[in-house]
Amino acid sequence: MSKRSSKICLISPTENLASRAKTLIARRKMDVRVEVAALEGAVSLAQSLLEQDDYLFISRRATREMLIKRLGAQVVNIPLEASDYIPAIQRLQNERGLIASFSYEEEISNDLGTICYLLNLNVQNYYFTDSSNCQAAVQQAVADGAVCGFGGVVAQHFAGLCNLPFFMVESSDVSILRALDSAQQLYESQQENARAQEQLQIRLERYQNILDYTHDAVIAIDKEGRITATNQIADQMLRPAKPPFTGRPIEEVLANTRLTNVLQTGEAEIGQIMNIHGTLVSTNRVPIRVGGQVKGVVATFQDIKTLQTTERNIRIKLHEKGLVAKYHFSDILGTSPAILEAKKLSTLFADSQLTVMLYGETGTGKEMFAQSIHNASPRQGGPFVAVNCTALNRDLMESELFGYADSSFTGARKGGKAGLFETAHGGTIFLDEIGELPLEFQAPLLRVLQEKEIRRVGDDTVIPVDIRIIGATNRDLLQMVEAGKFRQDLYYRLNVLSIKVPPLRDRGEDYLEIACSIYDRISPQRTAQEEADFFRVMAHASAYPWPGNVRELTNLVERISLLLRCGTSVEDILSSLRARPDRTVSPPPAPAASALPRGRDRAAILAALQRCNGNATRAAKELGISRSTLYRRLQRDAD
Repeated sequence: MSKRSSKICLISPTENLASRAKTLIARRKMDVRVEVAALEGAVSLAQSLLEQDDYLFISRRATREMLIKRLGAQVVNIPLEASDYIPAIQRLQNERGLIASFSYEEEISNDLGTICYLLNLNVQNYYFTDSSNCQAAVQQAVADGAVCGFGGVVAQHFAGLCNLPFFMVESSDVSILRALDSAQQLYESQQENARAQEQLQIRLERYQNILDYTHDAVIAIDKEGRITATNQIADQMLRPAKPPFTGRPIEEVLANTRLTNVLQTGEAEIGQIMNIHGTLVSTNRVPIRVGGQVKGVVATFQDIKTLQTTERNIRIKLHEKGLVAKYHFSDILGTSPAILEAKKLSTLFADSQLTVMLYGETGTGKEMFAQSIHNASPRQGGPFVAVNCTALNRDLMESELFGYADSSFTGARKGGKAGLFETAHGGTIFLDEIGELPLEFQAPLLRVLQEKEIRRVGDDTVIPVDIRIIGATNRDLLQMVEAGKFRQDLYYRLNVLSIKVPPLRDRGEDYLEIACSIYDRISPQRTAQEEADFFRVMAHASAYPWPGNVRELTNLVERISLLLRCGTSVEDILSSLRARPDRTVSPPPAPAASALPRGRDRAAILAALQRCNGNATRAAKELGISRSTLYRRLQRDAD
């Protein structure tokens, strides 16, 4: 495949965004086309480009959704973060009266709502899905008494027609870069896949006759009827004739093969029975065509069941791509006894081939444990297939799990399809929320556990599978057994090795280390003051029970990070958190009696920070403590 210029097009709703995008593209030396259009205009433009070639598009939300719905195009979204609204909100903060926010569908985030609430702005959201109802939304806002509005370019146009003061919300350079990088990675991945598929197709075409028809032995002849190739099994089959066989006429080595007849007719002879030295075999004779001319013949001899198994394994290997577990035990943060015990058990169980059950509340990280167990096991080189039992379509659950045969039902893929158990062959299948599995599907799952084999829907062939099952649930399966909602025999088959993944409230100050890691990921470019303020806020959450566990902690860290970037004070953030009905924050607990005296800790930490030029990570490492502990001690001595 020859390399071609990149077919990526960024469709911008404004000239400003287009200009900034071109600058960023030039700085990154990327090959991306930039056009200015929105909604229906963008659809016409994209349709014209797609008629020329396969394009990957980049655009903002409203245009993106319209391109996908109307053209089925591949479109990378330019994310509109809450922080992108800040310039507009700063200009609006002195406005009194109704402020109209215009967005595509329900695009306004909770974080933006929080910012408007904290700034005491009376903002009402008006949603639209195309140009016509955007105009209606603007007219409705005016009728509702809106004094001004903010949003995108389409709403700005109609606001001008209605004489409504309007503030444009533009995507930041960070958001544009994020979309450009995502599009570039996706495009390169698609190109690499296309190249790989082309190479695979070449190999498949080269060996198509063998893959399709081979039974066991293989003999090939040229257009003169002379043997050009044999495999080891064929060499054994041709005895008592004496080798070497290559270059000799086929009739001299094996009489009545009819290979020369296929040379003359050019017609394949499939599934023929012949007697070779007293043994009945099934043989296929297939002509080799080059440029429309018969240049030779390949004869194959093999049991058809072996061929079916080979083909099935090839399809499984193709499915394995991308089914990789990315987490390891080192990614599971925390030093509390509860989490260390869970990791210790998981590490011990990883070497086993037995089924593992993970019990824990929603948001505790059960899939991280499942992936870590897989990556620490002898199966780490095999696929990791994650299945959310609550997300499976009940009507299609059987075919999704077990696959289906060719033409087994209307709409079935030609050639059939491997199910998730078959795809996980040689690796691990993770059944998340297994307690939600309907009763009628529990018996087939039990059979897989007991027999290590599956049968596709519409097929009578049994396929052996080599898999390890890891299950997870936030429910009490034994209680479900007693209530008749879960099979007792399946429960005992699953519950061979069990691990309790502890909730965050039982993990002491692990939440600080996890919060620190999340903060590093989402705010890599914060100021030193923002970082210090962040840990001041987090120190007040030590008594919070975290009902949402790590997922809730992640949401809180993202919210605090955004508010700090907007310049909100620590006191205001704490006040807003205390006011939330679902959150309880309190001052951090008093230091333990064994802690260093006040002032001494602070002096040592400040000295270390000075030696490390203000780098908190290096200072904490020098002192032999975690960075969260460093900030906690600084805050404790300051209070």
